[in-house]
Amino acid sequence: MAPTNVRSLGKALFRVWRCSSCRSIHSGDQVDLDSAYQSYPFYKMKLDWVLRLAYRRLTRRLTEAGLKPGQRVLDYGCGSGSLTHYLRERGYDAVGYDAFSPQYSDPAPLAERYDLVISQDVVEHVDDPIDMIARLAALCRPGGLVAIGTPNAAAIDLDKIDQYVHSLHQPYHRHILALPALQEAGQNIGLKIERTYLTGYMNLPVMSLKFLHYYMGCFDGTLDVLFERPLNSARLWLSPQTGFYLIAGYWLDDRTEVFVIFSKR
Repeated sequence: MAPTNVRSLGKALFRVWRCSSCRSIHSGDQVDLDSAYQSYPFYKMKLDWVLRLAYRRLTRRLTEAGLKPGQRVLDYGCGSGSLTHYLRERGYDAVGYDAFSPQYSDPAPLAERYDLVISQDVVEHVDDPIDMIARLAALCRPGGLVAIGTPNAAAIDLDKIDQYVHSLHQPYHRHILALPALQEAGQNIGLKIERTYLTGYMNLPVMSLKFLHYYMGCFDGTLDVLFERPLNSARLWLSPQTGFYLIAGYWLDDRTEVFVIFSKR
């Protein structure tokens, strides 16, 4: 039983289970996601200096795989559109699509083909992640790139639920693939693995994922804290753990977030 990490859902618990064969993790409860997404905190995300640093790292990974300025990019599941805006600023012909975002729910971009289709923290949200990967590939032109960022189920210890509550992110994460299952899914539809990163692009020095998780725990432990950014916590200011995670958190990454770049033949 995993607790939610979104304030609007209160203290609800949700069942999760792991496949003994591929090590992927699956949600065991059916929920009304249309209702749950109405107050989803990620739709409040704004393009600030922290995100710019993270997106700079993400863009470097993409350019090392062959992405060039001016090429067409689809940010599938773009949320608030912050990455889409950043890529436009960097000279890419970027558009966004997100079925649950009023601003980006127009399906018109899905009729086009792109040099890069990027989908960050999306495949784990859908009922059929294998089918989703195939749809992302279909939106990519031959010779283009498909980039997928997602939690890595193989690195999540279900005996330590509270430690991995943000990676499990119930009830929104329906199926969390283990890294080998993600790689195999891409290869099975003809994609070639170009690069695999075993840490998420948001794991930055000082503002590491470990520190952000600790920071949320200084308040009510929900993702909402990241978008409100309160500072009125005695634990935050008085605990020696604050300095420890600020300095050492970057090197304590537990590889629960992975990023795989495929190419389409």
